[in-house]
Amino acid sequence: MVQLTLFTQAVEALGGQRGTARILGIEESALRRRLAGEEALDSTILRDIARALIDHADRCRKIERKLSPAFSENLTAEQAERFGGG
Repeated sequence: MVQLTLFTQAVEALGGQRGTARILGIEESALRRRLAGEEALDSTILRDIARALIDHADRCRKIERKLSPAFSENLTAEQAERFGGG
């Protein structure tokens, strides 16, 4: 089932079963049952994991923008000198 495969990928992207269960506010065993296909993926769990993925992506994007050397303001003086002088 495509939806279950995508749900599994989402759980992995969010840091695995323990972290995802914590994020979603459910028991790890309940998450495992869903991953095993023993419990249905209802609209609530799908909405919640989609929201968690968006939050995670937003946090990653903010960190990337503060770390990326593509933005000169992220470089130390030494890095800027090496980058500009290279």
